[in-house]
Amino acid sequence: MGTGSVRELVAGADGCRGGWVMAVTGPGGGSPVEFSGWPSFEALWTEACRREMLAVGVDMPIGLPGSERRTADIEARQLLGPRRSSLFWTPPLCVLDAADHAEANRRSRQRTARGLSAQSFALMPKVREVRDALEPRAFAAEAQPRAAEVHPETSFAVLAERPMSASKKQRAGIDERLEALTRELPGIGEAVAGASWPGLPRPALDDLLDAAAAAWTARRLAVGAALCLGEGETDETGYPMNIWA
Repeated sequence: MGTGSVRELVAGADGCRGGWVMAVTGPGGGSPVEFSGWPSFEALWTEACRREMLAVGVDMPIGLPGSERRTADIEARQLLGPRRSSLFWTPPLCVLDAADHAEANRRSRQRTARGLSAQSFALMPKVREVRDALEPRAFAAEAQPRAAEVHPETSFAVLAERPMSASKKQRAGIDERLEALTRELPGIGEAVAGASWPGLPRPALDDLLDAAAAAWTARRLAVGAALCLGEGETDETGYPMNIWA
């Protein structure tokens, strides 16, 4: 493959229909990217460990708040400005094992005095996957691979030095994200078109671009250049409540 030696890789992971997509690239600017699909986050992480990757950016909330909002979410929404609605408020820890949205909404109102949107609750199966596969120590600076929570829209905003102007579901939004990524991941258009997904549904195009943005942030994390939102905050179970960009 053309993405660097086994000890010189970083990756981005994004949940998608039927599993997860991983974008792998080298730690240096201009490294190409390759995409692969995985049925579970555990399988994806096992591959990242096998290849001794430096860092993996994960597009999923991991550290879950108590009664207050996460500082990382507040700072990310400020950074995104007109695109702030693309970031759902992170569900509170008390809903992690809720059986359905009704129960989660009731628990959230009891603990936080706020309801829980259906969109936020829909994240919970993937949130549980990540937390089941990773212990808090996987997020430590000395970990290898080092895991980090990312939100692709904040990554795109930092990469392009401005929030994206259009939704990632629109053609204009896809084009501007591809343009931003091409400067750092040459050949990404060809990599997207040529990726295969044996045994899995093909991810949506925006899932691939989100995974690539997460990989770009993982590259920055590996060299100590990434921006940390909500720095220093952890949840009641020890997971960091940070967003890296």
